[in-house]
Amino acid sequence: LEYWIFMILIVFAGLLEDDEVKVDAAAICMNVEGWTFMVPLGFIAAVSVRVSNELGAGNAAAAKFSVWVTVTIALITQTVFVILILITRNDFPKLFTDDEIVMEEVSTLAVFLCISILLCGIQPILSGMAIGAGWQANVAYVNVATYYIIGLPIAYFMGFKLEWGLKGLWGGLQVGIGLQTIILLVMCWCNDWDKDVQLTKDRISDSDGCRDEEKKLIH
Repeated sequence: LEYWIFMILIVFAGLLEDDEVKVDAAAICMNVEGWTFMVPLGFIAAVSVRVSNELGAGNAAAAKFSVWVTVTIALITQTVFVILILITRNDFPKLFTDDEIVMEEVSTLAVFLCISILLCGIQPILSGMAIGAGWQANVAYVNVATYYIIGLPIAYFMGFKLEWGLKGLWGGLQVGIGLQTIILLVMCWCNDWDKDVQLTKDRISDSDGCRDEEKKLIH
């Protein structure tokens, strides 16, 4: 769902004035963000497995602690990327184009790119935590609501109605991403992890019971 929302951003960029420049600039920023996303992508799998293992082992505190450790590490690594981009904001566009107008547009979007890098470094990790804890359905609802019901209309309004262009489109989407990140952080902070441990034990018991029934049927 997150990937689609950024593709919609590029489609909207094609409806703006100087559409070729806007689409080129948006595509360059998306590529850079995709590169930096490779680090938290690994953290997603790690935190999902760690949380599920700790809950299965009955370690509620360890499960919660592993989430905050992973978020902190991701925040540090993404901050390094942000600093590099801000320092080279007038230079890194040259890796993608020699068009001065496009390079200038990318440079003006550097701050928005950095905000997205930070948010998209934390939010997916929280989604990975949710997968490990078995909250997939709740997170899916949050995802749809924040991206498509809140973020997308705000992006359209800021980009076209307020005539803020590509900055408005991207800023609106960041409202949705930021809201989702906040909601997931609150869910993690307020969650009863001991209850999740018990739910995990119940799922394991149900799974073992199903396997026993299958063995009886086979024999």
